[in-house]
Amino acid sequence: MKHHQTTLANGLQTLFIDSPGYTSGSVQIWFRAGSALEEKDNQGIAHFLEHMFFKGTQKRPGAAIAHEVESFGGELNAFTSFDYTCYYINTPKTYLNDSVEILLDMVSNPMFLQEDLEPERDVVFEEYRRSIDTPGQFAFNKLQKAAFSGTYSHMILGNEKTIKNFSRDQLVDFRNKFYNLSNALLVVSGDLNNKDQLQKTIENYKLPVGPSSSFPKFSLKKKSSIEVHQKDVVMAQLSMAIQAPNIKDKNAIPEDLAFTCLGHGESSILYKSLVLENTLANSCGSSTMFMVDGGVHFLKANFPLENMGKVLNKLMEVFKSATKNGFDKDEIHKIKNQYVASKIYEMESIESFAFSLGHSYAQNGDISAEEEFIDQARKTSSSSVNVALRKIFSKNVHMSLQIPKAANLKEAKDQLQKFSTGLDKLRESLEEKTAKALNAKTLKEDPQVKLIKVKKGVSLLYRQNTMNPTFSLQAYIKGGLTEETKQSAGRHHLICNLLTKGYGKRDYNSIKTELDTLTSSLSGFSGKNAYGLMMHGLTENMSKLAPMFVGAMMNPDFPAKFVKHEKEIALRAIDNQREDPIRICFQKVSDIFFNGHPYALNMIGNVDSVKKTSRKTLIDLHNDNLAKKEILLTYCGDLDLEEVMNHIKPIFDELKPRAEKKVVKKKYKPLTGAQEYIHFDREQTQIFHGVPIGAMGDKENLVLKMITTHLSGQSSELFVEVRDRQGLCYTAQPVHFMALEGGYWGIYMASGYDKVTRAIEAINGIINNIAENGISKSEFLRIKKMIEGQNLVNIQTNEDYAGLYSVPALQGFGLDYFYKSNNLIKKMTYEDFLKGIRKVFKKKWSTVVVGRSEVE
Repeated sequence: MKHHQTTLANGLQTLFIDSPGYTSGSVQIWFRAGSALEEKDNQGIAHFLEHMFFKGTQKRPGAAIAHEVESFGGELNAFTSFDYTCYYINTPKTYLNDSVEILLDMVSNPMFLQEDLEPERDVVFEEYRRSIDTPGQFAFNKLQKAAFSGTYSHMILGNEKTIKNFSRDQLVDFRNKFYNLSNALLVVSGDLNNKDQLQKTIENYKLPVGPSSSFPKFSLKKKSSIEVHQKDVVMAQLSMAIQAPNIKDKNAIPEDLAFTCLGHGESSILYKSLVLENTLANSCGSSTMFMVDGGVHFLKANFPLENMGKVLNKLMEVFKSATKNGFDKDEIHKIKNQYVASKIYEMESIESFAFSLGHSYAQNGDISAEEEFIDQARKTSSSSVNVALRKIFSKNVHMSLQIPKAANLKEAKDQLQKFSTGLDKLRESLEEKTAKALNAKTLKEDPQVKLIKVKKGVSLLYRQNTMNPTFSLQAYIKGGLTEETKQSAGRHHLICNLLTKGYGKRDYNSIKTELDTLTSSLSGFSGKNAYGLMMHGLTENMSKLAPMFVGAMMNPDFPAKFVKHEKEIALRAIDNQREDPIRICFQKVSDIFFNGHPYALNMIGNVDSVKKTSRKTLIDLHNDNLAKKEILLTYCGDLDLEEVMNHIKPIFDELKPRAEKKVVKKKYKPLTGAQEYIHFDREQTQIFHGVPIGAMGDKENLVLKMITTHLSGQSSELFVEVRDRQGLCYTAQPVHFMALEGGYWGIYMASGYDKVTRAIEAINGIINNIAENGISKSEFLRIKKMIEGQNLVNIQTNEDYAGLYSVPALQGFGLDYFYKSNNLIKKMTYEDFLKGIRKVFKKKWSTVVVGRSEVE
């Protein structure tokens, strides 16, 4: 991908990224403006502006901006951080110039109408409420308030007072000060065969003239802080923050490498010590975030509160050992490889590469800064990394602890204070020391795809992509939730998590260490009708990675200690779900629409089924599936087919032919007209209103795909009515769940508990309107165009293509299922579409409400 940065005649810095042959493009405009530039009386205004820019221009009033983008299948969105804001459109390549024109019109000519501002306050306040309900986000906000200083210490969303009182004058003033030519970079990426026209389009628009943003220095508070709070959670979460240097500081790269070595990935010393060895914690990790001037190292761990003492002791043990002994060269080399690989993986999709360069500008003022950072990381010595680790723990540590509501606040704080004292002693001690192609079926619509039947019931799906030196290798084994009962629920989920825990003579630690060293991933998955393995890696490492994939699939050890570990993690997850209103809502939806079918079971299982599942049961089930069930291996990458076959030949050699069976759908009778209310004490109430639908391949799913497209997006009837006009929610979306043996369709909304009645009335109003009046022919044609555009935008990476073709191929729908379905949509008449709507919408609807009632 060639790129060129220039300043055009209108003064706008513009980055062109030319990617000949790409079917999609991405247009982004980055502003060096974020919440760190806000003052006390306008906290959250950068994020609020993000919302208001979408509210229209004179040329495109109201939802016309989103409507126009979504009409050609594009994606329009934005995000706000401390130091920057980005607005973007991902688009089919034929609409690249249109996308440039739309995005620049949006940011150059916002109207900020009072009539839009008022309901948007409610929308953003709902987003604020959601952040309060979300334990992880709430915990970060607590740490931010306790440890961050200056304008970095408040939430990006703002607070209730500011959100509910933003004025148009404030919006205009903040916009003119910071969203100007001095702070903007336009990124235009894709197949730029019409670059001259793109440049003319850009030069038709002007941004305000103004000074460059001056960001404050990011720094944590000088004195260590401890913050403990209670929340509606099952597990405790410990968050730690340590000051990091400016990204341009000579210590920035060594410190980043050191802290990443400490806790990034499952082969890291932190993860092994806290999660794998004794199952003390559910998860843990470390990372570094850089601001414009300064940064912060984060460490997080999630664990049962009763394990807190052991977790803190183990953390101290790890910190002391790491600062004393350092990391070996192989561990540091592993992290360096991951840095380099990340840049290669970014080039798999045009938008990710463009985002990388845009972010580099927004964060550092230079599109090449991140690339230079990685180049310098490769040259950084192991000794400097170990010195940096000791420097990190020579600094003050800020901590925040989130505990369940029923827990003893004083006891938790006392334990954390004792741990903090230990860190102070460690800091003091460090301060003292510191100084050939087979016969195959080829897909007409995508000639790079081949389906090879290696043996009866055993096939290989192969797609060559020579654009990037990466690959995705996947194995699909028929099975999954559909073959479970209440007594056996969760077994396939356990198997998929255990496949990668060791095989043959290789233990889990050696596998994960090599995977991390080779900057690759290997994980299991379990679904409704299949389970298996997924690997993603660099082609240059295929000879080392393929044997690991083969071993994990064909000869997994299911080590007893990891069976115990995964069962404990599953039981904790089941326990966690009891405090998750969204999970409870959709479990009830499954109970209603899959009444009596295994699809209604919890994928993780239930307490009894998990506890009673033995290691032998799992081994026998997996081996039986390998011997009898149909299996599909999928490879998407740049290697030739013959080479791929050679790499995975051991699998094909060991597998025997097996029967090829058509899917036999289990009979069940969905409940209809159900009305379920489940009390849950949260700010927001979860609502689902829907009907049962046919299985994969049923023609009514084509109509529902079109209705889902119609009701999705920022210009949709659903979004505009319930969110923009009425401010009833932050989230409202159609849900189209289609599986091999059945499905459901409906509308999901998360609304303030005090708005539930109006929310349900609004959903019913939209449903009834469509049922009674249908959809206009012009909208019907627009939906077809949207779907066509979305298909071009949403399928780019090797994983995308693997997912697109594998399930239909495994389950007997054919390689061309995706294209056949879309062709049927293209050929569908308006009259048949309306008949389909009436058929679906005349069903009896069920409603699930999880939350508080309005009288509480």
